[in-house]
Amino acid sequence: MQIERKKSIREQVYNYLKEEIVSGRIEEGSRIVEKEFTLKLNVSRTPLREAIRMLELEGLIEARKKGGVAVPKTTKKDIEEVIKIRIALEKVIFLEIFQKITENDIVKLEKNIVKTDLIIHDEKKISSVFKYFSQFNKIIYEVANLPRVVSLIDNLNLYLKKFRKISIENKDRRLNAHRDHVKMVEFLKTNRKVEIIDLNKRHLLEAKEFLIKEIELLEK
Repeated sequence: MQIERKKSIREQVYNYLKEEIVSGRIEEGSRIVEKEFTLKLNVSRTPLREAIRMLELEGLIEARKKGGVAVPKTTKKDIEEVIKIRIALEKVIFLEIFQKITENDIVKLEKNIVKTDLIIHDEKKISSVFKYFSQFNKIIYEVANLPRVVSLIDNLNLYLKKFRKISIENKDRRLNAHRDHVKMVEFLKTNRKVEIIDLNKRHLLEAKEFLIKEIELLEK
């Protein structure tokens, strides 16, 4: 890790560990050994311990009964809870959008759809599909302009980031998600509030079922 002068060492260590955890590079169940990471990151134990404490508060690291800390394993209950909360929060987002969305916002969403459509079948461009899917959500959230709600959603998504990438790697899930985005734009253009909320709920419930199956495969 290259130390940046503009940020505190604690913040840099925190950001580094957080990205390593949510990306899956530090695997679930792995211990965070202080000595190992102080040497690896070339930092003292104090900023490392402060960063670990911050990650503990976010639930990305947990204390072990025998001492030390580790990355907790994602459970089926975790996924069910995260999706249930997202359904509730995104209903708030969509209800707000219908009061604020403009023609320019619709154009942005449609351009995103077109770009995604060009590469959705290309297995070599999955990372770009993931980027466009994330951009689609970002446009939606920006239109709603509810930063606290969006912050809650972003924090929830951290727990499932690596699973979202697995989901996009699955062709059926990828195509279904893209079709749902196309329908969402149509519903926004025609002011169909009930339909878009129902569609988003189904979209998230299907994601939940897929993710639970992935968890079950990892448990075998």
